[in-house]
Amino acid sequence: MTEIDVNRTSAAAGRPPRRMGIALLAAALTAAVLAAITPWPRGFQGAPTGDAELMAELEDALGSQHWQHVAAARVNGDEVTFAGTGADEHTEFEIGSITKTFTAALFADAIDRGEVEADTRLGEVWPDLEGKVAEVTLESIAMQRSGLPSQEPAPSFGDGVMSVLSRYIHTDPYRGNAADIVASLSDVEVGEPEPEYSNYGFAVLGQALAEVAGQDYSELVRDRLTEPLGMNETFVPDTAEGLTHGFTASGLPAAPWTMNGSAPAGSIRSTTHDLSLWLRAVSDGTATGAEATEPRADFEDDRIGWAWFTTTHDGSTITWHNGGTGGFRSYLGFDRETGDGIIVLIDSANDVDEAASLVSTKGERP
Repeated sequence: MTEIDVNRTSAAAGRPPRRMGIALLAAALTAAVLAAITPWPRGFQGAPTGDAELMAELEDALGSQHWQHVAAARVNGDEVTFAGTGADEHTEFEIGSITKTFTAALFADAIDRGEVEADTRLGEVWPDLEGKVAEVTLESIAMQRSGLPSQEPAPSFGDGVMSVLSRYIHTDPYRGNAADIVASLSDVEVGEPEPEYSNYGFAVLGQALAEVAGQDYSELVRDRLTEPLGMNETFVPDTAEGLTHGFTASGLPAAPWTMNGSAPAGSIRSTTHDLSLWLRAVSDGTATGAEATEPRADFEDDRIGWAWFTTTHDGSTITWHNGGTGGFRSYLGFDRETGDGIIVLIDSANDVDEAASLVSTKGERP
């Protein structure tokens, strides 16, 4: 009896019991399924387009992430070179906060038209406003030092809940329409007028400019900025229907953002073709509102104009703005002295600010 028991024990030591084998098989199948559905860091996806050398430089600058598709444009004077993978110069992307450079241009243009002044107060735009918020100037908003909070107050409790949930279900967190943005000013708390990046501030600025002009923000962008430059692939969406989506930083699908009343802070969709027109016109001063790029004050380690930042990078003084939504990232920068610049648009939420290294330094044009 003892011998039989010893033999059984030896057999068990030599091979796993049936239930252990089933458990191992289940674990292996689970691992295989998770591997199939979990995105892994990978390079850009799709067929290459345009200039192979520029694309190789871009991949080297950005490194390995959960990339999807990319389009880039390098501006050297009158010459523009396009490149991409899975996208080209006419592929549409959300440009995020690069939108603020358009809002800032509208601000500069409104001053030129006599619609507002740099020190116009919110209380002059909306006379019903009272208290500290009524004294906030449009220029302080444009220079990111208004004291307004960084994000819009939720229009309702339900909207607040949905805005929080949007981080987890990857949807547009901006719930309030233009009227909600204006109404929120009556209850908003205004802090000290110190440098602090505010999406809410630019939503307010854009709606203020729309108010004094008697037009919707999207109409102002089209009529005053994009149409004169022939930027036919650039627009402010009013609905998410039919819009392409991007991907989170880990590679999961993310719904498109229209941002509703906060559109002036980051909702514009465009292409590298159109943004190359924007970059060239802004850098050479021919764009409406190009004076918005002029540095006016310190902002952390940079200088800031109206929306535009200016910093030194690898020997170049670069004027720039970047952008990010739930599923897209962007970067646009140019050397103020030479006009050389770079534009990068991707449909994943991984920063592309390292693209600044592709702006040619003086005397080193490719």
